Order: sequence, then structure tokens, then C-alpha cells
Amino acid sequence: MSQDFFTITQETQDALNKTERLLFEYVVKNMDKVKGMGIRELAAQQFLSTTTIFRFTKKLGFSGYADFIQSLIIATHNKQDMVMPDVVMGHDYSQEYLKNITESIRVMSPKQVEKVVDLLINKPDIYILADENTHAIGQYCERLFIGLDFHAYFPEAAYQTKNLANRIGSRDMIISLSYSGKDAMMINLIKKVFIKERPHLLSITCSENNPLESLSDTNFYVFADEIVVSDMNLTSNVTMLLLLELIIYKYIARLKEHE
Repeated sequence: MSQDFFTITQETQDALNKTERLLFEYVVKNMDKVKGMGIRELAAQQFLSTTTIFRFTKKLGFSGYADFIQSLIIATHNKQDMVMPDVVMGHDYSQEYLKNITESIRVMSPKQVEKVVDLLINKPDIYILADENTHAIGQYCERLFIGLDFHAYFPEAAYQTKNLANRIGSRDMIISLSYSGKDAMMINLIKKVFIKERPHLLSITCSENNPLESLSDTNFYVFADEIVVSDMNLTSNVTMLLLLELIIYKYIARLKEHE
């Protein structure tokens, strides 16, 4: 019996290559459309071969394309049961906005979350890096970890990162927040750290392959519609914040299990 798409792919999506990752993102964001496509139609739409599509479905854990489509039908049926708050129903962007949040959380790998929680249990020092657009999330992340009795540090300004590479040790954890995953200052700092030490690098980025994701030991990715108005980046960071909070809540739950 077929299972929900997200139930199956939670454990398999980490193995996808760049092409498959982009295809996965397309499927997640266009389930209603894809569930009605044959394998040749999807292949033509994505400029891929039917063999690539079939291999993609097998890699995700499905027995074949028909099983893959059935899982999408189940997933979209389940979404119809969701009740959207009245406060957002009157806005054109509301459905896509909430869809991005929901899908980002549902593709979060439980195995990766448990891996991070295992590391947090050992109370590493935590260094938080953020780009210009995620600065406020970095501040909030620092406050959360300090409140949980971690030594957490978020450099507020560029000058504070000057000697940071010399402070980070192999038993520490770096949390890097950047939707694009291409922030040059952040990546250069991480590379400097890795020359001498090898702390665990956790990143949250977009789903497309990027330099930050490639450097990371653990990567969670978010879906968002990129919005730039008058050269100001207004891409939503709400989902990034939610993923961080879910990791922290899982850590708190683990602590309670051992009380």
C-alpha cells in the first residue's frame, strides 16, 4: 500500500544529487500538477530522460513511477484536510506562503535532526553566522541557546569575526544561516576555521546546491519565494526560524526523557 510522499522521502532525500534536488523541489512545490503527469510528460517538462525520472523515484524509495504518483495523490489529499486561518485567506500570497512553510518542515530529515540533537547533548560551544538578510534570526538563535545554558556567540558586526576563526575548536558547532548559501564572508571564515579545526557545521539554506551546503556536515533547506523590492531583500526567513526552533524543541524533549 502506498504511503504519503513525505513519509517515504524523509529518509531518502539526503542522497539526491544536484539535478535530483532541483527535481525534488519542483515536485514538492507543484504536487497538484505533477500527480496528473505521466513519466514522459514530467521528463519533457523538466528536460530530462524518462530513465532519469525513474531512477529519481527509485532513489526516493518508491517501487516505480506509479507508486511515486500514488504517494503524491495521498499527500495532496491530506493537505486538503488542513484548515487555513481566516486572517490570511483574503490575501493572494497566503496559500503559497503557508505552503512553503509546510513543505520545508515536512522534508526535514528526522535522522539529521537526531544527529544534531546528539551533538547538542554534549553541550558544544555554538558559533552562529548569518548574512545580512538573516541577521535577526542569528540574534534570536543566540538568545535561545544562551537561555538553554549553552555558550553561544553571534558576531553582530564584521569586525567581531576578525579573530573568530582562532576561537573555534573541533568540539564546537557552527550554525550558518543563509538562504542563498553564497555569502562570501561567511564561507571564507568557515574555510579558515577548517584549515586548523573541524567543528560540526550545520547550515540552513535554499534547496539548490550552494557553497555553504557543500561545506556542511548537516544541512536543512527551506522553500521560499525570493522577493526583492528596491534592492532590498524581503525573502521570508520565517521557515528558517521554525526549523531552528524545531531542533531546539527536540533537544528539550530529549533532556526531559533523561530526567
